[in-house]
Amino acid sequence: MIVEDAGVLADPVRLAAVDQARRVLPALPMPLEGIARLAARLLDAPIGLITLVGDETEHFAGAFGAPAALIAGGQASLAYSVCKYIVCADAPVRGRDMAADDDPRIRNHPLTSEYGVRAFLGVPLRDAQDRPVGSVSVMDTRPRDWCDAELSTLVEIAMLVGGVPGRPPGPGTVVLTDLDTVEVLDAITEAFLTLDVDATVTGWNTAATELFGFTAAEACGRPVDSLLAAEYEGRPLRELVAGLLTGQIGGPLTGPLTFRTRNHRQVHARARITMLHGTGGAVVCVFLTDLTAQVLAARAAADAAEAVRAASDEAEAARAAAAEADAEADSQRSFAEALLDSLGEGVVAVDAEGRAVVFNRALRELHGLPDDVSPDEAQAATLPRLHSPDGSPLSPGELAAARALNGHTVRDTVILVRQPDRPDRYMRASAQPVRGRDDRLMGAVITVQDITQRLRAERFRDCQLTVASVLLRPDALTELAPSIAQTIGKALGWPYISLRLVDQATDTLVRLAHWSAPGYDLEGMLPDRIPRTAHLIPAHVWATGQAVWEPDLAHSAWLTEPDARARARVYAQRGLHAALSVPVRDGETVLGVLTCFAGTATDDDEFLVTGLLTDVATQIGQFLARRRAEELTAELARARADFTALIGHDMRTPLTTIATYAQLLLEDPVARPDTDLRLLDGIDRNARTLRELVDGLLDLAALEAGHHTLDTRSVDLSAMIGRACEAAEPSCTAVTLDRQLCPGVHVTGDPDRLRQLSEKLLSTAVAATPPGGTIEVAVDRVDGAAQLRITHPGCLDGEAFDRFSQANATGVGNADAATGMGLLLSRVIAERHGGTLTVAHDQETTSLTVRLRQPETAATTSEPDGDMRGHDRPR
Repeated sequence: MIVEDAGVLADPVRLAAVDQARRVLPALPMPLEGIARLAARLLDAPIGLITLVGDETEHFAGAFGAPAALIAGGQASLAYSVCKYIVCADAPVRGRDMAADDDPRIRNHPLTSEYGVRAFLGVPLRDAQDRPVGSVSVMDTRPRDWCDAELSTLVEIAMLVGGVPGRPPGPGTVVLTDLDTVEVLDAITEAFLTLDVDATVTGWNTAATELFGFTAAEACGRPVDSLLAAEYEGRPLRELVAGLLTGQIGGPLTGPLTFRTRNHRQVHARARITMLHGTGGAVVCVFLTDLTAQVLAARAAADAAEAVRAASDEAEAARAAAAEADAEADSQRSFAEALLDSLGEGVVAVDAEGRAVVFNRALRELHGLPDDVSPDEAQAATLPRLHSPDGSPLSPGELAAARALNGHTVRDTVILVRQPDRPDRYMRASAQPVRGRDDRLMGAVITVQDITQRLRAERFRDCQLTVASVLLRPDALTELAPSIAQTIGKALGWPYISLRLVDQATDTLVRLAHWSAPGYDLEGMLPDRIPRTAHLIPAHVWATGQAVWEPDLAHSAWLTEPDARARARVYAQRGLHAALSVPVRDGETVLGVLTCFAGTATDDDEFLVTGLLTDVATQIGQFLARRRAEELTAELARARADFTALIGHDMRTPLTTIATYAQLLLEDPVARPDTDLRLLDGIDRNARTLRELVDGLLDLAALEAGHHTLDTRSVDLSAMIGRACEAAEPSCTAVTLDRQLCPGVHVTGDPDRLRQLSEKLLSTAVAATPPGGTIEVAVDRVDGAAQLRITHPGCLDGEAFDRFSQANATGVGNADAATGMGLLLSRVIAERHGGTLTVAHDQETTSLTVRLRQPETAATTSEPDGDMRGHDRPR
């Protein structure tokens, strides 16, 4: 039967023991959080607790797996406690299924309704006088039938804590005396106070009295919040004390603290808050430096500098005060070192002789040095590791500390730190001399930041840009791949890079290129071809399309075959322990695999290196897709040209035969019926039309392929267009030609081809113009170019520029079918002359506009009559 005895819970002797246990337990050497975790894991329970039970509150000394809302602040109301039943019984208590318990207090317990706890098992936690002060318990979210073996295990775990040692402090006892003598603390120039587990002031030095205005007698025993409304990073001191004592907040804490003194003066101070352990239990120590007073003192010192220099006796007093301050500073060295240890960047301070007097924790961690090494020993251990960025060791005179001791201020100099069995790291160091009031050199301070990751990111970016520039070259990937592999390897600092592409014919990954640092050549160990079914990392990446990161090849789950594991052991012998493999894609298709091997791999390598290799693989995939598209485009162009030539050559012979036979039959003197003559005339006419189309098609193909060389000279475009209009007039009986020709417009071009262009455009316009329409032909200079514009009623299909369009196949509606290729030929001729031919439409008219380059200087001579003189006119 479960019992809750209010008399036991409210027993003042027991409550005093609980209060003492709250002080002592955090100071014990065993980690209470670890004991709670041990209990939970050994009993296969999700929750383990070590609690101290007061009269109204349950305090959590150690917790594992408990809901955060339950243990927030380190304590909870007794309404949420089952440990109170264990304290009242002073014996083990088992709760098998709280939701089905006959006792309504257990069945409706808040732990069950709010947090889902169904079962618990607990044993008492007693102090040295065998008084029950709390319990060690485990809880489960499912019903449990706790057995005797589990109870025995929990009893043995409780014995790890044992009887809570110590006794409550007597009346008037100040916990501060457990840490150090009051005289020593009063000699500290910083304000110092200590707080117990309830955030009550238990220690208060003279500097605190001077800063806050409260005496020690007034302050000790009062909650700290009633003395000063202080906040650290927006959190009250009471909350920080609870967090430090329960381990929810890691210490020590160093940062700004704002508060008001007794006379309401606002103070901005630097605070260091830490938990220390004395014989009376755990206490929280707070050191405060009034930065406002420092600023005022600095100003006062500046104002009084002239007076100090004027009076020798005052100067002597100042020197004596300085010496006294030096002695006091020595006594405060431990506090200063603790402050420096809280900084995130490395700090080293040297005296005037160059010996290290401060070497903070951050800098020790950068160099992998233990905390018990003296600053002088730490300096001696690190100096041989310092190199210039090019890898050459730094001479003593090149060190930042030496330069600062020579009076120089050093800003952001880069240092390479190289030590065995660790990756190279790059540091940025700054240094400046430290001088006393009399300008005497006292030493130097050097700050160090680790910039390895930033430099690495910059190197990765340069690698991406270099790969992009390599892939812009016209060479094939076979020639570019070695440069890409070398660029990646040097950027990563990894000794082996391999690029493989998929061979669809053999369904294997074929090695295209690789790069290896000296001493890391793996070519004799890796197969040239990897099948898709192989139990190797590249094969898995190929099959799944997902990147694979393996930080330990010797124990890789990907390498299951005996020969693969044997190769992994050889890799390890050669210093290769990690690998990364990423797919080279074109959309969802895997085209290849990019693989890298490394000697060592840090925690951040997976994210950074995977990002770099994925970007490079994407660039390679885009390159391959682009090259394949270019090859396909070129192949289509060749196929189209071959098709054009094939049609032209294969059609020319039969058309010649048909036309010849038709002509012979027409010229035969034997009389034939009119019907036969009309049929023969149609055969002859259409054969000649088809022959002209074939000739035009071949001429077009030759122009586009560049097989016809232009015979360029200065041509009077105005005169040539005028003659073309005169030649076209016989066919313009139903339309009107309106000529607007600016005289003297010259171009540089082939007269024959330009004449062909003008005739084709005019014949096309005439054919497209309905009877009674007007064709406007204009030649002028527009924006530094010669322009020919032919405007006519009607509309031309934009497909007329496509050689295989229906418009060209039918002659664009022209009675002369030979003009069917007119626009296309005209466009090619214009482009071969460095010009353009465009077609513009509105609702009623169509404009054909040709723009051609003019000669650099106006030509005074040109083709006088545009005759072909020895050339066959191209149609």
